[in-house]
Amino acid sequence: MITIGEMQISGMLTMVMLALMLVLRVPNRAKHHSGFARARWLAVAGTLLIALQFLLQYMTGLRQMGVTQAVLLNLLLFMPASLFIGLAVLSVQRRGRVTLKEWTVGTTLVAVAAVMLLTTVYLDGVPLQLFSPALQLAEYVGALLFLLLMFYLFILQYREYRRLQQAVDEYYDRERKDLLRWMGLSVSVMPLFALFIPFVIFFHGLPLVIFSVFFFFFVFYIVISLYSYGISEDSGRVEEAEGSEEVTTKEESGTATTETTEDNAATLAGHTFLDNEQQQHIEQELRRWAEDGGSRQHNLTLSIVSRQINVPMKRLQLWLRQSEHKKLTSLMNYLRVEDAKNVMAEHPDWSSESIADYCGFSSRQYFHQMFVQYTGTTPAKYQKQTPC
Repeated sequence: MITIGEMQISGMLTMVMLALMLVLRVPNRAKHHSGFARARWLAVAGTLLIALQFLLQYMTGLRQMGVTQAVLLNLLLFMPASLFIGLAVLSVQRRGRVTLKEWTVGTTLVAVAAVMLLTTVYLDGVPLQLFSPALQLAEYVGALLFLLLMFYLFILQYREYRRLQQAVDEYYDRERKDLLRWMGLSVSVMPLFALFIPFVIFFHGLPLVIFSVFFFFFVFYIVISLYSYGISEDSGRVEEAEGSEEVTTKEESGTATTETTEDNAATLAGHTFLDNEQQQHIEQELRRWAEDGGSRQHNLTLSIVSRQINVPMKRLQLWLRQSEHKKLTSLMNYLRVEDAKNVMAEHPDWSSESIADYCGFSSRQYFHQMFVQYTGTTPAKYQKQTPC
């Protein structure tokens, strides 16, 4: 079985390698993404603090001496490390925009815990090699502050994740869970660590070793995913979806003055709806566009559809939110399934692969899934029931 010392050395080396990867192995195109540029340095600071914690634990042997002394180092270094890594994820989510308030809340929790612990050590006067009831009580309070910090970061990240996922769903013509899957998993797992970390650090023996292994994998996964996302084209695709409203504002600047004035007045009044006439106009344009085969195109986006039907993107987005579809993904799935039913009637000899590709679905599996969702039956059964 792995010993505490071996675990500490492994953890230290892992964190150092992750930090070096973030510093040295970043392609030039990633350096132009302000969110990732800031996030990677926050992640470097976090991983190096974790590495320092493991190094000090190994050199001093405090974990082997007793729980109280070891927990002191855990709290003093894990809390700022968690803050830096948590804000790194948030920085990527917001393209580098982390507010002063969020920094203040996070650093205040870390500073209060650190001052309380160090003050207790100084006033108590008990050597770190000896058990101190006063220090243990201070560590319990520090663990609660750690818990508050983790939940605070979780709330911020979860809110941004939901916002980004909604933007992606509204912008692309098919589900793109792949773009933010790592973020969703990281944000989902964080509450578990928020619950366990402040208390597991008081354990020793096998429970501590098991949890530490999971902790290594979690930090490793977050940092690797953050790195992969920052250097990939996925971040650009998400930013394109996220910035659709900003682009729309610029695109609409050249439209008629009366239309712009009406839109701005509705926005200023806090309204996010279209009147019946506007809704009917967009519905007619979409119907005409679909009948002409527009929905059969692959890799459509909200900006492409709005341009092809000659409707400002913001209006199309508002129409979607008011409609039963809610997002472009649902609208395109509906239109393509309806189109597929007509194609089946006209071409009963076509295979599912041919129909899926012709109607604009990304794959036969996705076509099958959406067809069942909208019709309650499979394409094969529907084709048998449909007269030629």
